[in-house]
Amino acid sequence: MKLIGRDVSVDAVLAFVEARLGAHGERPTSPPPSQGVEPRVDPLSFNLEKLTEHADSTRGLEVESHRDGLQGQLVVLAKRLFRSAGQLFINEALARQRLFNGHVRDSYAQLSSEVLRLRARVAELEAQRDTRPKDS
Repeated sequence: MKLIGRDVSVDAVLAFVEARLGAHGERPTSPPPSQGVEPRVDPLSFNLEKLTEHADSTRGLEVESHRDGLQGQLVVLAKRLFRSAGQLFINEALARQRLFNGHVRDSYAQLSSEVLRLRARVAELEAQRDTRPKDS
């Protein structure tokens, strides 16, 4: 299989990615660009959003199976039953991790805020430097 060239359909790849995102409960926030460069993602806000979304390690991901048909449905049912039966133990085992994740998320938010403040200050100082009369 070639990964570059005419053998790859962009529409097919996008449909596949959207289907996989849908299987995990994710939805594209905006339609993919039809051409040109994709919009820039701000890493600070993106990472903070994902840290917030996944901070609770006791909340399980969507239960799924790679099997099709009745066998796949039975596997998913067994996984759900197992998770329901063990959720108390899962919560107990991951309680400290959940607290740690919350502290990491809060620290990241504070650091991101400081980075944004410092960027604004640097831009302000550069603007002042550019407007000063030059001595020759």
